[in-house]
Amino acid sequence: MKKLIILLFVTVSYTNVKAQDLHSYADTANYLIHQIENKKNLYVGQPLSVLLDSLKIDPVRSIAGAGMRKEDFGKDLRLYFNWERDFERKHFIIIEFNSVPEYTTLFPVFYPAIGQGGTLQSILLVYRPLIVKDVFVKDYTNDEPVNPDVHY
Repeated sequence: MKKLIILLFVTVSYTNVKAQDLHSYADTANYLIHQIENKKNLYVGQPLSVLLDSLKIDPVRSIAGAGMRKEDFGKDLRLYFNWERDFERKHFIIIEFNSVPEYTTLFPVFYPAIGQGGTLQSILLVYRPLIVKDVFVKDYTNDEPVNPDVHY
């Protein structure tokens, strides 16, 4: 009987944790939509530092947008806000820039050694002074619905 009670307690706890995770997921999506994309006029034409300093959640990873040409490497930056492997559950924003440092400067920041990625801090340090051209939030239409009870 004692084992059954413990098993029931663990199951209920796990279910509550998963429910909180989904709520947190919706809150993050809601935040990115309402505070970043819907207010992108606050960030366009400003250094990236303005956007970064206003974030209430910290990005966990960044990826350089790479076109087919070296000249396009890093002209957009994707900032990820979770470690989800499933694309449908990733939270990210895409930030476009009018101009970025040359490929020979940017590439070593993102890939300092073979098989090694650059740190988020070193990447953001290079991008902080760059002027934002546009900001996009990932399309969440195929994801779980955002939390309608949270308003920003």
